[in-house]
Amino acid sequence: MIFSIGETSKLTKISIQTLRHYDKEGLLKPIYVDEETKYRYYSIDQFLQIDFIKRCKSLGFSLEKIKQILYEGNNLENILKSIVFQKNIIEKEIENLKNIKSNLNRLEKTLSHAMNSLNKPPQMEELEFFILGSSQGEIKDNNDIETHIRKVFKKIDISYNISDTFIILKVDEKNYSYYEEIIVASKSINSEEIYKNKGVSLYVEGAAFKNEIYFEKIKKFQRDKKLKKSEIFYEIYYISKLDNKNEEYSLINIFHPFG
Repeated sequence: MIFSIGETSKLTKISIQTLRHYDKEGLLKPIYVDEETKYRYYSIDQFLQIDFIKRCKSLGFSLEKIKQILYEGNNLENILKSIVFQKNIIEKEIENLKNIKSNLNRLEKTLSHAMNSLNKPPQMEELEFFILGSSQGEIKDNNDIETHIRKVFKKIDISYNISDTFIILKVDEKNYSYYEEIIVASKSINSEEIYKNKGVSLYVEGAAFKNEIYFEKIKKFQRDKKLKKSEIFYEIYYISKLDNKNEEYSLINIFHPFG
């Protein structure tokens, strides 16, 4: 007894397009093809193959792997090896997804705090992060920034996911016209070098080389509060973005550490 591709689709709950794709990939050839109409027909025995394919797909097997199991090694030993192999892949994917979720949680917490503090008066807080690498020199424009960032990423572990990092520009209080160092940092990627300090933060949406007014606000806040200060500002770029005029409009924490 044979069934048309439409009947097979209804009985197995697999779309006609999928059955045609399986045919094209050599995974499930119809038992008979009408030479004149080119209609495909399947036997009821092939429904077992379809069920096996569906089960393997639900376990995450690729079509190529399913084809290999069906036609090259469909004994129980090979099926068990394939299952163990697939389980190991899934475990790695689960671990990767856990890391992604953990990083998203950290980013959500950081951004929520930054957004709640955005455009509000300066505040005292403690910052802590890992330093993955840095590049020093007079950084006078955006091209210099990009050049130094690439230098840092060239030196550090290339396996780092850039989404787990953020950029910090170091400003010397004696000269606001340029940056003296670029730091690539992370709150999730461990490093031997850890930065931890208390200071004054001011969260703004702005751009590099355009933050002198905020430096003055922080200095006034420190004078009014009679706080110790250093000669360094850090511009911490949590989210770098452009507005509809292609101008930089990044979420920045301008941090002035205590002495």
